[in-house]
Amino acid sequence: PTSMEKWADNFGEELWDLAQTMTKAMEITAKYKAYNARVEHKDGTALIQSIVENVGRMFIRKMDAIKCIINLAEELSEQFEFNETLADNFSYYSSKYSNIDGRPEPEIPETLQENMWMYRNMSLNPDTHFFNISVNTSYSSVHVPQNVYDRYPWVLEALQWSESLDDVFLQNYNSDPALSWQYFGSYTGMLRHYPALEWNREHVDTFDCRKRSWYIETATCSKDIVILLDNSGSMTGYRNYIAQLTVKSILDTFSNNDFINIYKYSNDVEPLVPCFKDMLVQATPENMRFFNEYVRELLPEGYANVKKAFVAAFELLQKYREIRRCNESVSGCNQAIMLITDGVPSNITEVFEAYNWFENGTKIPVRVFTYLLGREVTKVREIQWMACLNRGYYSHIQSLDEVQEEVLKYVTVIATPLVLQGVEHPPTWTHAFTDTAVNKLSDDDEPPRLMIAVGAPAFDRKANHYNETRTARLLGVAGTDIPVEDLDELTLPYKLGVNGYSFIVSNNGYVLMHPDLRPVSNGRLKENYNSIDLTEIEQIYDENITRQIEDMTGREMSPFILELRQHLVDSQFGNMTKLPVRFHYDKMRRVSLEYQDYYYAPLENTPFSLGLVLPHDYGSTWIKVGDEIKRNQHMGLNISDFFMGDNWKVHPDWVYCKYHYLEGHEFKTPEDELRHFLNRLYEPTWKWSQQYEPEPNEKESDGPNCGRKTLDDDAYYCNKELVQLLIFDAKVTNNSYRNWEFENENERKIIEMYNATLRFVATMSGLTRWQFIFGEVEVDTDSEFGDYHKKAIDETWYRSAILQHKIDPKSFVYSVPHESDPPEDGELKVTATMAIFPRDGGLEAPGCVTGFQFTHSLMYDRFMEITSKTTCDGCIETCASESRDCYVIDHNGYVVLSETSNHTGRFFGEIEGAIMQSMVDKEIFTMITVFDLQGLCEYERVVENDAIALLHPMKVFMLGLKWLIAEIAIMLSRFDFWVHGIPSPDYFGRKYEYDDYDDTRPSKPKKIHVDEEEEYFNRPKEIKKEIVYEPCDKKSNLYVMQQEKFSSKTYSYSCSLLYQPYFAKRIPRSNLLMIIVENEYKVDRVVLSAQPEVIYHNESEALPCVKTKLNFLPRRRLEECYTEHPDEELVAQCGSGTRLTMQLTVVISTIVSLFVILSMCPNC
Repeated sequence: PTSMEKWADNFGEELWDLAQTMTKAMEITAKYKAYNARVEHKDGTALIQSIVENVGRMFIRKMDAIKCIINLAEELSEQFEFNETLADNFSYYSSKYSNIDGRPEPEIPETLQENMWMYRNMSLNPDTHFFNISVNTSYSSVHVPQNVYDRYPWVLEALQWSESLDDVFLQNYNSDPALSWQYFGSYTGMLRHYPALEWNREHVDTFDCRKRSWYIETATCSKDIVILLDNSGSMTGYRNYIAQLTVKSILDTFSNNDFINIYKYSNDVEPLVPCFKDMLVQATPENMRFFNEYVRELLPEGYANVKKAFVAAFELLQKYREIRRCNESVSGCNQAIMLITDGVPSNITEVFEAYNWFENGTKIPVRVFTYLLGREVTKVREIQWMACLNRGYYSHIQSLDEVQEEVLKYVTVIATPLVLQGVEHPPTWTHAFTDTAVNKLSDDDEPPRLMIAVGAPAFDRKANHYNETRTARLLGVAGTDIPVEDLDELTLPYKLGVNGYSFIVSNNGYVLMHPDLRPVSNGRLKENYNSIDLTEIEQIYDENITRQIEDMTGREMSPFILELRQHLVDSQFGNMTKLPVRFHYDKMRRVSLEYQDYYYAPLENTPFSLGLVLPHDYGSTWIKVGDEIKRNQHMGLNISDFFMGDNWKVHPDWVYCKYHYLEGHEFKTPEDELRHFLNRLYEPTWKWSQQYEPEPNEKESDGPNCGRKTLDDDAYYCNKELVQLLIFDAKVTNNSYRNWEFENENERKIIEMYNATLRFVATMSGLTRWQFIFGEVEVDTDSEFGDYHKKAIDETWYRSAILQHKIDPKSFVYSVPHESDPPEDGELKVTATMAIFPRDGGLEAPGCVTGFQFTHSLMYDRFMEITSKTTCDGCIETCASESRDCYVIDHNGYVVLSETSNHTGRFFGEIEGAIMQSMVDKEIFTMITVFDLQGLCEYERVVENDAIALLHPMKVFMLGLKWLIAEIAIMLSRFDFWVHGIPSPDYFGRKYEYDDYDDTRPSKPKKIHVDEEEEYFNRPKEIKKEIVYEPCDKKSNLYVMQQEKFSSKTYSYSCSLLYQPYFAKRIPRSNLLMIIVENEYKVDRVVLSAQPEVIYHNESEALPCVKTKLNFLPRRRLEECYTEHPDEELVAQCGSGTRLTMQLTVVISTIVSLFVILSMCPNC
């Protein structure tokens, strides 16, 4: 062992000498003191207040923008007078059908080709601000859904008056160039958006603004919904397909603020998803998919007990009214039952009287929406009456192409109280969503752009000008998108420091922004990316849970995380300090047990709260500098001299200085942009401007400022504090990285021995410098160090060096690329880094990380040379002996050196699992399990494919006849022979009294006849297999070395494990451990893995079932919801029916004829 200890000591000292020589760490440390760097306390409370103020100013600007759109929209709509001549000659910029200069003509459907003259030509150009998408910022363009005809009079009216919204769009953009997309979505389905752009032509257009979350959430607030799905024997064939599509279309309108359940009913009533029994589940995309899967598996049978179904639905909703204390709330709760059926057998008045008509029928807490499916229907009076007397709406859906339009009508009904109050326009903020302007990932697989939207309702103030019956119409919703990355830029990441971060949580506890929020996996967008709960990301370490639960799943919630989540959801202001966490980094491949301080505060007038995390040990201090620009001017120094050459980078995600209007101010690199502004610092007109200047005299009650001063084309903004810190860091590191000179021959010898050709330094201001010792070989195609490592404090080697400083301040962290990392250009390199913590006034703070790279193969050669030497001839086997395997691993157990070259970068437990387990048992390493509750797993499943089966035509015909007979028989057994529909005012059928205008509804040709739809959906199905990707939970067992065990230089471990001895010794002044294994002893192979593995909670439970307990975590209900209005009963809008008659003789003769035909073909 003595020789082995000397090997480790000698190797460690040599590496230390190399590191000191290469980095000049002492020289850089001295510069901090020489240049009067101050180390000050970082006040987390003051910091979060500053950030909240920054973000709040931005949010006020966005809300002002949409309020200005609303004001003008309501005014334009009210004053607009329809003119037949103007309407007949009106044209507009169509996002789908306008010709784009320089591009192929769009494919216009045959049914619209006669109207091609309506679509004006557009000229589009890429715009940097709008993510290089081709747009035109001079005007807006319009999207009309596929199922809406743009020659309908009410659509034409909206198209005409909304064209003048361009004035407010332009004013908003000129006063706040950071505005993203602005838009107005009309109740007609028309979407006017600014700037104008071309809709994606490569995909089938299914977009309808009325189905987007910003529209529906603004109109309906949060909702509790129970869907009753008829699963009786009559709901087969074509009706079953309509029912499936109806359910799917309804589910598509829900968002994370809604809670729902679906009950299927026939003889009995059961929850569609068994594990969702007796609860309302949050309408997350994951849960919606789960519902749809179960709907597709339904097998209709039995008779329909609709009374029992309504009782179950009412009882569940009543339970949640009590839980949510709806009766105590001023705004109450939006609750509804949606019935999907082909008919009801009887009157169920007694159910409504018992469960929904209170206070003599003046209080009806639950709306009832009814969807009658199919053409041959009966008992229309009953099903329409259910809706009309319960504040709901009745829809009759006869074909698939009617589903979307009929489903969306419920939105307008629920919005009625909001419209009737007519004064307040409460803004609504959405959860995260992906930008629809870009439908695929970029070429370099950058993640999709996450956005949030703020919307507010506009009311039709002219709705009752021409109607005898009072109506309450939502004119539309105005909104704007906000890129999440814009929020991140305002959280001062440089001030949070290394391993610190910010995050935003919604009123539902869902994470909107977080460094560990991973919406994409292997290029695939996860379906639940916007419904990840805080408890699924923050990995608070609770020793009690770890000790009590042997096989943890990651879904055990500690009291600490629940308390933190509660504070955030409740929009409280405060902090929780020194919380223990499993801090993982490097793509969840490295871990450390750390303490973190959490600060939280509400973002006013939004459903969001902001959180800050600062490392407890070193996050409470930071380096403060003075006015470096004036100081250097007084000293006669040119700041630009500190940024000479090209071997430096600044953090690409941080904002130092930037022009408000990016278009016309493009720079090839962030470094070019910085140089530009550094040169402008000395201009006489230079002024430090903020992106959102404070407006102390502006009060929210004063209304929006729609005439805010516009900015000129060259307006800019800068972060003064960050720029000053950057200049200081550049000055500190400049001389050390100007010219390299060897101080003596020993320096040259040791550097050449390891081929240590590159050195670098990265600072807290985001500056990274690197230098080639022997000069750079210029090859245009090669990527340099700075191209791979440009993010300074966010680099893995930076984080590791900071964490190592706490353990051993005078040591370097050595690492090699992980086996799964993409290779960098050239030969394999070892990266070594050390953190520098300048001291001042008894305090220290992380200032920078300095490091170097050298050749891996030469490090191995040198290690073998050292470990082949002994103090006595033949008294001990060396690493050159075949009976010994020698390794060097890092502090997380990854192999740095091994006699087998392909071991490099692999986890040691995969190679020597028994030795690794022994080191865990002896507490040399600690195993820490981290959980990935955002996983995405690949599965193979069997699916039914709609395709033509191999049946002869006569067989298909006879199958259709049999189905038709069964349908008629069931209908006759359940319904009367004559049915009379109740004509009722259609909510969308407003009477237009234009001068001599032909009010005949223009017909839009249908693509497929109802009979053809029935034939298509009754074709037999083929069975095939497909690969699907679904959310799943994963865990990784990671390891961290307890370096304190080796505090004594002579302390080592020599143990025998199943007759296989090994020796372990920490290499001094490093994060490395030398392990020597006697390989002559045969033992059973043991494999420990650090790779993620899927957690199987219960074979009978899918992940949505496992996550049901998240539904019971606290949530904050949205404010300013309008659920009732005393004038609502005066508004006529409960749906319309058709008048149907059926001749008994025709029915009987049809049945007889069909039986005769079938008797002629007994084999069919």
